[in-house]
Amino acid sequence: MKNMNSPLAMVLAMCVGTGAFAQDAHLSQYEAAPNTLNPALTGMYENADFRMTSNVRSQWNSLTSAFLTTGFAYDVSLQKRFGAGLYMTNYNMAGILNTFQLGLSGAYNVSDPKSHHTLSVGLQLGLVYKKVNTQQLLWDEQYNDGYFDSDLPSGEVLQRGARLMPDISAGIAYRSTHARKRVNPFGNFAMFHVTTPNESILRTTKSDLPIRFSANGGARIEVATSVFLIPMGLYMLQGKDQMVNAGLLSEIGIMGTTYSAVVGCSYRVRDAIIAQVGLKHNNAAFRFSYDVNVSPLRNYTRKNGAFEFSIMYYGTHSGRQRRMTSSAF
Repeated sequence: MKNMNSPLAMVLAMCVGTGAFAQDAHLSQYEAAPNTLNPALTGMYENADFRMTSNVRSQWNSLTSAFLTTGFAYDVSLQKRFGAGLYMTNYNMAGILNTFQLGLSGAYNVSDPKSHHTLSVGLQLGLVYKKVNTQQLLWDEQYNDGYFDSDLPSGEVLQRGARLMPDISAGIAYRSTHARKRVNPFGNFAMFHVTTPNESILRTTKSDLPIRFSANGGARIEVATSVFLIPMGLYMLQGKDQMVNAGLLSEIGIMGTTYSAVVGCSYRVRDAIIAQVGLKHNNAAFRFSYDVNVSPLRNYTRKNGAFEFSIMYYGTHSGRQRRMTSSAF
């Protein structure tokens, strides 16, 4: 196989057969998707009965067809003790390889619900569906004197192009929720794909999906009335690949109203500088971010990385509007 639509597409197609492209998608606004950041965060929030989140990430538009990540999650809080929810994510890699995940998550608060902190454990049970679009692959047999001819037979026989796998993930999380304290720390640890399912789509060789380890921590700091700083970081390890993301978000109340402006910046080591802006209003938060690529790939992307948009909404069954506390960002 050679001569793909782009160098990136060729790499993707080659990895389908070998199972080497075994890394999960990631978000720059990872804390805006708490259910997929850590199962133990399911339903762990205050002053609301349910939460809905939606995330969209598009990257590398200048390289080839966009890599598009979309996600949706819904979870409920039960008596400040239990959390239950569902999540869906889809990772479309230039229309060639697609990964869809669907599952249920649950969490249990092992600490006293009346205390000013939560220590929770969580579990996710789901399915992972991976599929390769063979129609988007170009083969050397379809080139005639250096020109591509889609009418020529590829000479390849692909028996299967998809795989469905069970998936289990688990985590533990701590949050301080003391409204009278200026500093409320948080931290969590999770393991994804703990059963390391075989993800080889074409079944040519066995390829186990590596466990992804995730550690996240930070603090919400009140520096003045209605002004908060949130330094935080994320470390992930999957197979031989690791990711470090460190940054700072700020939330600033707007002239005594129920609106707050959100501004932030972070750095994903050897990959991207990320700028974020957003708006909070009562029980809803909207945020936009843009990645400036600083990895060796910048020579091809012209430093264009990715843009993301996220929505977080907290609701009550009675329909009353409540202003969210530090548990909701």
